[in-house]
Amino acid sequence: MHPEDAARRQLAAGSEVKVWNERGEVILPLKLTDAVPRGVVASEKGAWLATSRTGQTVSALVSADMRADLAEGACFNDTRVEVGPA
Repeated sequence: MHPEDAARRQLAAGSEVKVWNERGEVILPLKLTDAVPRGVVASEKGAWLATSRTGQTVSALVSADMRADLAEGACFNDTRVEVGPA
């Protein structure tokens, strides 16, 4: 998350944050960088359901309605979410 976005939400680097939308929520450690544009949050792949406090990973936050033509895999790059303290 961009540092300015985190400051507006009173979130500190290294704290746990809740990332959510109408589809679900996940708890993630917050990393701040100006490499991520303002108004955007990024989550890399790598979280496992077994380590999730909410029983969901960021994949739960995106629509499952669209499928790629290759093995009907996921075809998304973004979704709207909110971020706040966990």
